[in-house]
Amino acid sequence: MVGSEGEKLRRTEALERLMLGLRDAREPHEVLAIVSRSLGFEFSRPCAAYEFRDAVFRPVAASEVTSVREPIAASSLDFDELLGHAVTRLDSRDLIPVSFDGQVRALFVLERAERPLDEEEMKFLHAVAAHAALALTTAFSFEQLRRYAAEGAALTEAAHTILGFTELEPLAEALCRFALRLVHAECVCVFGRREGGDRLTLIGCASRDEPGPLPETLPADGDEAIAALKETFGDGPLSATPISFPLAGGLDHGGLMVVTRRRGAFEKVETRVIDALVTLAALAIRNVELYEQSTRANRALAESSAFKDDLMAMFAHDFKGPLTVISGFAELLLESGNAEVHGSARTIMAQVARLAKLADDALALAATQSAGFSLRRAREDLVEFVRDAVRNLAEADRVAVEAAEAPLIVPFDRARLRHVIDNVVGNALKYSKGEVRVTVRRAGREALIEVTDRGIGIPEAELEGVFARFGRGSNTSRRGIAGSGVGLYIARKIVEVHGGRLDVTSCEDEGSTFTLALPLE
Repeated sequence: MVGSEGEKLRRTEALERLMLGLRDAREPHEVLAIVSRSLGFEFSRPCAAYEFRDAVFRPVAASEVTSVREPIAASSLDFDELLGHAVTRLDSRDLIPVSFDGQVRALFVLERAERPLDEEEMKFLHAVAAHAALALTTAFSFEQLRRYAAEGAALTEAAHTILGFTELEPLAEALCRFALRLVHAECVCVFGRREGGDRLTLIGCASRDEPGPLPETLPADGDEAIAALKETFGDGPLSATPISFPLAGGLDHGGLMVVTRRRGAFEKVETRVIDALVTLAALAIRNVELYEQSTRANRALAESSAFKDDLMAMFAHDFKGPLTVISGFAELLLESGNAEVHGSARTIMAQVARLAKLADDALALAATQSAGFSLRRAREDLVEFVRDAVRNLAEADRVAVEAAEAPLIVPFDRARLRHVIDNVVGNALKYSKGEVRVTVRRAGREALIEVTDRGIGIPEAELEGVFARFGRGSNTSRRGIAGSGVGLYIARKIVEVHGGRLDVTSCEDEGSTFTLALPLE
């Protein structure tokens, strides 16, 4: 019995060390290396880590160099079995899948399994896989953010350059140079149709080496044009993207951008870059009346992209990392036999899940702010909703809700509006020490939620600024109150998508009143 308890303690300490090691991991291969080393040490067996990419499990790390094998084809594994079991035995190996979003994303393989794993070992491996899944989620988020940032910066540079041209031939040459660099191509050509001509004419080209003989013209028909290109460039990877030019520089509608390389198929991100460059080229040769509109649209797109990247990076860092650690420790508490501790641990896990959902909502806002949120409205009693939301706040005893007894039926999205209530009432509690009053009432054809506090208030000149991206009152920093400055920005966006409004009145050092108005229908 003592030995069993000692083994549990040792495994618990091993999980704790693993969580601390994963806390600051920012690369998928770094996460997999940490876990594979931990498993290899814990079981005194070689352990290899495989990452699932392009329908193949590719080895990326191992506790011992000799344990890294060739890639494992997905077709050789039973994915249903992997998803349904914490550990799968295959020959003399134990396979530990790491899955999230309903997909197996990685695989740890313990070599030389002389005996089946016992129940405690299975529980340990299940916990390890759960921590690895959380850490990989964070790592993949950072990887995607970096890729989007690099792609966005390159396309912004291309936009600034290409949109400055007023003649098509220099534009085509610049377009080819950008495509050559951004998609690691060997040769890029742009063909367009001369006014009145029935064939596509070469108008721009860029190549890493001295190009061989290039066709001066191509058939206008797409299939015939690709056949002619293959005769010139061979059977290597080739992308031919249609592009349309308005009447400018002697060209009519219709064209083609051709990108070739010797080996390696074009990835989705490269295809997306090519499409973006083609779109930019078309915009650049529009007439003068449309030029100013396209410039404003590009500026708005750049600002939107910059905010999305900043917001996504902040939430990925500020939420995902800490939530991984909190969730890990809560899982350890769930193993306790103490009923009170067990109940507290479940509460922690529930709140962690809620925070993760709120983080995902904020990421969705950053990604789709130009198109707005998609709402799941339902006609519900706003009074009861607000009372329920307030009851679940950390300092609910400081909040007084005033409302008529009669229901106030309003169409709204519960999850989105709950985010707004949490932000606005949470701010009132954060910036004040006394009671916070929440009033729910009807005013004409609107339902109003008024949140009043007697806190530090907002300087008059900065009232509208608190709803800006990362906007905060200057008096908050003077008082050393931490905050990101995005909560009210997101709250106003959500309310506006509902067709409502979010305003504030305030007097510094006396308090603030935030008014949330929603249309009754």
